Amino acid sequence: MTRQPSAMSQQSPWTFLHILERLGSLAPDDLRHIEHLAAEDYLVEPRRKIIDDGRRLDHVFIVKSGWLAEFKQLRDGGRQILNFRLPGDMAGIDCIVYETALQSTVALTPCVVARVSRGAFEETQRDYPRVARALLLLTLRYQAILNNWTVNLGRRPAFARIAHLLLELTRRLQIRGLAAGPIVPFPLKQQDIADCTGLTASYVNQILQDMRRRNLVHIGDGTLELRNGAELAAAAGFRSEYIQALPGPIGSAASLSRPQTLSGVRSLNDNRASSLLRRAAERG
Repeated sequence: MTRQPSAMSQQSPWTFLHILERLGSLAPDDLRHIEHLAAEDYLVEPRRKIIDDGRRLDHVFIVKSGWLAEFKQLRDGGRQILNFRLPGDMAGIDCIVYETALQSTVALTPCVVARVSRGAFEETQRDYPRVARALLLLTLRYQAILNNWTVNLGRRPAFARIAHLLLELTRRLQIRGLAAGPIVPFPLKQQDIADCTGLTASYVNQILQDMRRRNLVHIGDGTLELRNGAELAAAAGFRSEYIQALPGPIGSAASLSRPQTLSGVRSLNDNRASSLLRRAAERG
């Protein structure tokens, strides 16, 4: 990674801040703290890993621009993509629980990220309870996305798997203000889609050609256009509630006055960590 001059004003929209504001009633001090955490920009070139599976993990990364992919590399050379991290997402949040990475993360496009140390992240959890609660809710949404990917891989047929992926990515970009209408940025190659959906690249090609013939989608020049999203959604059983931002500030001032942090979770056993998360959610 190459450190770049701070350029928050050039990252438009500043989606990470917007997403947290949607998930929690943040005070001016909270917003200033987030801006401080993300003040230093790092440029990541395509195909460069920022997290390596099994290696020590000491930072959380905030994606300001570009696309990252989280994946597991198998011994036979196969790759399973676990998620895409888009502008406004975090990568490496595992470091608050685990000292080594559980998967790799690679840049698919030129990316700009902010790097937050484990210590700074834990300090945020301890000293800024509103931010801590918004981060907890954000990780719950990540889990909802993972749950839907599990269903996609385990139970949906090939056409529905790809349709669901295209619909999800489109909606994730739209709700961040990164696309207007049915045309969205789409840097994925057919092999990337195959590695998400557990299919071969040649089979993905056949399905995408079928979608084009039926005038459902158009992919080209780094963009994706959904031409008949309703038919795709019906085929995939797609409902976007699991990726929608909540409609406004959540919770009362009283519920936010008590610390709701994840600090120290990595020093607890799994049962105690689960209990901490459950109690934080119940207090909300």
